[in-house]
Amino acid sequence: MMMATGMMTGGHDDGGLEFTLKPKGLGQAGQFQFSVDGPGVNYFTRFLGDGFHVESSTDLKQWHDVELLKVTDEETVFHDSGGPPVSRFYRVRYEGGTSTWGIIRDRILGPSCAGCHSEGTTFAKQSKLLLTPDVAYEQLVNRKPANTYALDDGLELVGTEGLASVGKSFLWEKINTAERQHFYDDHPGYGSLMPLGADPLTDGELKFILQWILEGAPEHGVVAKVAGLTNLERYSPPPFTPLDKPGSGIQLHVGPFDVPANFEREFFMYKELNNQQPVYVNRVQIEMMQGSHHFIGYLLDSTVPTLVKRLLFIPNKIRDLHLPDGSDDPLVLATMAFHDFFAGTQTPRLDYQFPKGVALKLPAQAGLDLNTHYVNRTGEPSTGEVYMNLHTIEKNDVQHEAKIINFNNADIDLPPNRVTTVTADFRASEKMNVFQLFSHSHEKTIEFRVEIAGGKRDGELLYISYDWEHPPVMKFDPPLVINRGEIVRLKTTYNNWTDETINFGLRSVDEMMILFGAYY
Repeated sequence: MMMATGMMTGGHDDGGLEFTLKPKGLGQAGQFQFSVDGPGVNYFTRFLGDGFHVESSTDLKQWHDVELLKVTDEETVFHDSGGPPVSRFYRVRYEGGTSTWGIIRDRILGPSCAGCHSEGTTFAKQSKLLLTPDVAYEQLVNRKPANTYALDDGLELVGTEGLASVGKSFLWEKINTAERQHFYDDHPGYGSLMPLGADPLTDGELKFILQWILEGAPEHGVVAKVAGLTNLERYSPPPFTPLDKPGSGIQLHVGPFDVPANFEREFFMYKELNNQQPVYVNRVQIEMMQGSHHFIGYLLDSTVPTLVKRLLFIPNKIRDLHLPDGSDDPLVLATMAFHDFFAGTQTPRLDYQFPKGVALKLPAQAGLDLNTHYVNRTGEPSTGEVYMNLHTIEKNDVQHEAKIINFNNADIDLPPNRVTTVTADFRASEKMNVFQLFSHSHEKTIEFRVEIAGGKRDGELLYISYDWEHPPVMKFDPPLVINRGEIVRLKTTYNNWTDETINFGLRSVDEMMILFGAYY
């Protein structure tokens, strides 16, 4: 048995990985087999031919001279086809960036993050963050996040104050998957954990990044041990557990359904509730299988014609928004024009209790159009599934009947290759005790701002979102009061990077400007 370790240069670890070589016996003449086992197996083989090569004590065999024979979770077996079958000292060497930051950039952010956070992608435009190797350091270190909730909390993407920067790092908040429930429960406006739709970073990768932040996030030098990267354990979220049926109420179930590899599947399914009498909902629970992006239940508004409802909203039938070629189905887009937001979430779990004595009324024979969105950025198909519980109370227990906010501005005209802010005012016809707000727009949205216009409260910010795909559902307890006669101003800023004028429309390449919510 022989031990191979990373090379040392000037007392600094250059990125080598420690592992054990075991002779596997002689094959044909002039051939020698050896195996690598131990905790570094999968991490080592993950980058075959991409920054690693094998050296021997005799002739510095390059990687292309060594053939991979076998890969399992327990061992990796190589075949050396050169020279006589003599015992040699073998070493695997990493030839990527030799600094700690270089390894983070090339071996963690590159494979896991840069694909979405690269020039021109929707994700990069939303987050104002590029993670490609040429700019990643400048984009991350000593830079403020675009997310307004993180910004208001005083976070930086990555600071340089060591321990003091860990608790203020938005990057760490977004990748520290083990704290996912704290993240979603305490920071509903922070968006989604990353990498979106893919496996979380390994425990070794997270520890490596954490140590780098603790050491002041330097661009040069070695401040973390590469051997820690051999820890390939990952946080595994609690198993998906179907919700128990509510003692009083309605349960809705979608799935299981397939999500193709490297695909975002978003669809609608209309569910009739079969309630013979009006019911009053005061609590909503949602449980989603891993990989979900969002789940929303929409009521159909009163404008939907009976014939359209019969033809387009067929109960229990999946209506996929995205066709196999990636384009949008125009008929499915058309159905979205009749939606009133009822309840939804972007977190794997939601348990939302309305204020005491407040409930949403579902009329007799109501139905909900359920919008499910799953993201799968892996190379293998995955499965999605969602449960939704609507807990009800007796009519006599309802002190305030909740109402839906649906402020919709269709007057949108965005000149090509320009940033444009569109403003629309809505006057409150009654006192509104708002306990929920939720915006809706499309891909060219930079900022969706809601504020009071005029009077003593002029300019008071009520809601803001920078993320059109998963804007936060804000909860207000105590409720946000909007007095009768006060003006609610929607100010949405769009970046129309195309050469065409963009107007209101149902497709994602068109634009929208809608504020949903609930009040009493």
